[in-house]
Amino acid sequence: MNFLYISPEFPPNYAQFVLRLNEMGVNVWAIGEADFFSMPESLRSALKFYARTDLNSFDAVQAAIEELKSAQTVAGVSPGFDIVESNNETWLGLEARINEARDIQGIRPADIDWLQRKSGMKQRFQEVGLRVAKGERVQNPPHALQLVKSLGYPLILKPDIGVGASGICKVSDEAELYQCMGELDGDYVLEEFIDGGIVTYDGLVDWDGNVIFENSLTYGDGVLDCVLGKDTFFYLNREIPEQLSLIGRRLVEAFGIQRKFFHFEFFDLDGDYMPIEINCRPPGGPIVDMMNYSVDDDLYAAYARMIARGRTSVAAEKKYYCAYLGRRDRIYALSHDDILARFGDRMAEHGENPAVFQGAMGLYRYIIRETSEADLLRTAGAILAADAQHGTAT
Repeated sequence: MNFLYISPEFPPNYAQFVLRLNEMGVNVWAIGEADFFSMPESLRSALKFYARTDLNSFDAVQAAIEELKSAQTVAGVSPGFDIVESNNETWLGLEARINEARDIQGIRPADIDWLQRKSGMKQRFQEVGLRVAKGERVQNPPHALQLVKSLGYPLILKPDIGVGASGICKVSDEAELYQCMGELDGDYVLEEFIDGGIVTYDGLVDWDGNVIFENSLTYGDGVLDCVLGKDTFFYLNREIPEQLSLIGRRLVEAFGIQRKFFHFEFFDLDGDYMPIEINCRPPGGPIVDMMNYSVDDDLYAAYARMIARGRTSVAAEKKYYCAYLGRRDRIYALSHDDILARFGDRMAEHGENPAVFQGAMGLYRYIIRETSEADLLRTAGAILAADAQHGTAT
């Protein structure tokens, strides 16, 4: 099997996908923007060939793919690709364009309207009978002000296509609305502000669209709060509410997701789950690793087996709650050495985050796991507690 992987170097932990595919005997060919020798040696060795290119230029991408095909011919491999995968929201549209241009099975550009556009997702949510935040796509302030008359303040203004909290504004009055819209480029969605906790439904889907692994996260604060400076805290649950699982599986079917990971976000309104958005890729940052820690298994390997053999399995029982704690540049009650001394036996990993993640994920991460939710929350509270002499963390 010849597998075309887009951007194998980012995010760094996703190199595990390439390593596991290689171990399963899959020929992994790759395109990306990084210098080849800037990548870890283990990743370089797992690639059959790598072509560096500008992923934002489709002409450059096409030329890079032809370079890979020439390398295949030299290697005695029939030129072409069976699967294209990005595992990265940024390049999902590129994946779709390559599939269409090369007649490869997978998502197509026509699918992007509901896989990436929030306005398209909202329409699909409503088609399957789910309640959504009131709002619509807006393109200028007069249009937005008309919508304000029916929605009132506060409101959320967010890009129609966007990842995480990038470009999101909370709007409390007309002055803020004009200020935010004056800084925007492209289509935006204006919605009522929903005051509720955020949970996720994530997992892996097989070739036939069956969910073969499911997961749920609870966010301590929204991603927007983290970008504004709050400590980052979220955790994996050992039990997934039945209603959340039912809705999540309905959406997997409604969006036609196959042989991919997925990441859906919901407002939790006292057990009534209102969809926010869907992502047709693995949950970001270290969450795949956290899912592995929660079940003592390897989802990177499970994905590779599915690609190579057409079927796979992965442990379903969540043995642990698993939490991510991101500390920022402030003074905390416990030093790093204090944390390792007190909680080292429940520490799955810790380390400094890459600079690109520090705005949303904190400067330094601790990933802990506990069998009890109460114990997990107590440990998290201790690690994130501010030094009393220097005020409360904000």
